[in-house]
Amino acid sequence: MSDNDLIAAMYGAIGDDARWTSVLDTIKLRLGVASAVFQRLVIDKDDLVPMFSLRDTWSTQEAERHDSWANSPLNPRFRRNTAPIGPYEIASDQLSAALTAEDREVLRHGLAACGLGPGFWLDCKTGPGEHTTIILHRHVDDSRDITDDDQQFLHLLMPHFRQVSRLLNDFADQRARLAVAEAFMDSTTLALLACDLDLGIHWMNAAAERLVDELPQVAIAGNTLRFRSCESAVLLKTALSGAGGDACRVPGNEPAQVLHLRVLRRDAAGWRRGARGMVLLAMASPGTAPTINAAEVANLFGLTMAEATLTAHLVGGMTVKHYALHRGIAEGTARMQLKSALAKAGVGRQADLVRQVCQSLARL
Repeated sequence: MSDNDLIAAMYGAIGDDARWTSVLDTIKLRLGVASAVFQRLVIDKDDLVPMFSLRDTWSTQEAERHDSWANSPLNPRFRRNTAPIGPYEIASDQLSAALTAEDREVLRHGLAACGLGPGFWLDCKTGPGEHTTIILHRHVDDSRDITDDDQQFLHLLMPHFRQVSRLLNDFADQRARLAVAEAFMDSTTLALLACDLDLGIHWMNAAAERLVDELPQVAIAGNTLRFRSCESAVLLKTALSGAGGDACRVPGNEPAQVLHLRVLRRDAAGWRRGARGMVLLAMASPGTAPTINAAEVANLFGLTMAEATLTAHLVGGMTVKHYALHRGIAEGTARMQLKSALAKAGVGRQADLVRQVCQSLARL
């Protein structure tokens, strides 16, 4: 692989960790070293802590052995004072001003026990207390320091490594934010689904997955929303396009199994993978009992756990009589709990209590 192809491969590996193995294998062969590892390091008190480590093929196979010392706090390179002072650095165990003669002796013995020789690296800051590095180790029987040819090659890579590191840092931040957003979306009871105008599914939360699994008239096949009736698919596509309003219904085997769909947002600019116009859908089925946490009802409405448990079952569709049988209590006791719950919620009817609980929890 030429140097230009290697640089292109570095950019191509952004967001695809598996491709870094090939990139690092190429760097390792180019320099004739035993190991090439790409790391993101952050300062934690007096230490440098690896946030991720991407390795060449051999280093991946030897990861457990390397992590036992070379990639642990026992390694003097993981002290805080060894972090680069300037925006970037090309250095080695011999050239680093932060390492003492004692540190170098510790490194020599520790690395040899891992099957590694002396190290050299290129390093750049990506933010306060954060930096990335490609750390290279010679073979265990090769005691040479970094050579002029090594430095020339690393200087060639440095501007691209700095840019790749910044892009990777931004990508990691975006991925972390996306993970938080998806965790939030999965925690809500509202069924949400993002699809294109051809009903290709690009994302759905856990509530949507459960709803689709429960209803007979809709399914997922080949990452596409499928309906038992062609007419239902046409109705939804019409709603997605905006030609027939923002809502539609898809009948099930029984009236209670009807599926309601409503367009929350259309994003015509959301083209990807050949998709036509991304749309965010909310889905609901009146016959599907909502999941209500009795402890939350107790906290939100100031109810006892007995009153909240009864309320949660009423929201789920159970009658007071059936609840009493289910719990093994007298129906009169259950009705006294309901009377108390109504008074605390400030409503006079069971239906008003159920509606108030559903409306409150739906907004949280």
